[in-house]
Amino acid sequence: MSASTSIHAARRKTGRIHQDLQVVGAELHLTNTALQTSLPASAKRGDVGRALVQNAAIEEKVHEAAADLADVKELLEEEVAERARLEHELALARAARR
Repeated sequence: MSASTSIHAARRKTGRIHQDLQVVGAELHLTNTALQTSLPASAKRGDVGRALVQNAAIEEKVHEAAADLADVKELLEEEVAERARLEHELALARAARR
């Protein structure tokens, strides 16, 4: 697999994973919201309370990972554009030598 093909494949995979993380984050948020609003205060103590706090922390980590992955995808897109620009310049230079 060439470097260009690898970058394109990485960009596509990154995009799919980013979408999956966004969906998972939204589903986790809905679940956490339902639990927070449905459970009585007395049920939010002890292990259940700790689980709710942990779920909220996990939700935040999922959102952060999705944002980080979006940044990586943008960097890959910039790399693809730069590679295409350089390949075009190289082709022009080769054509000028002929």
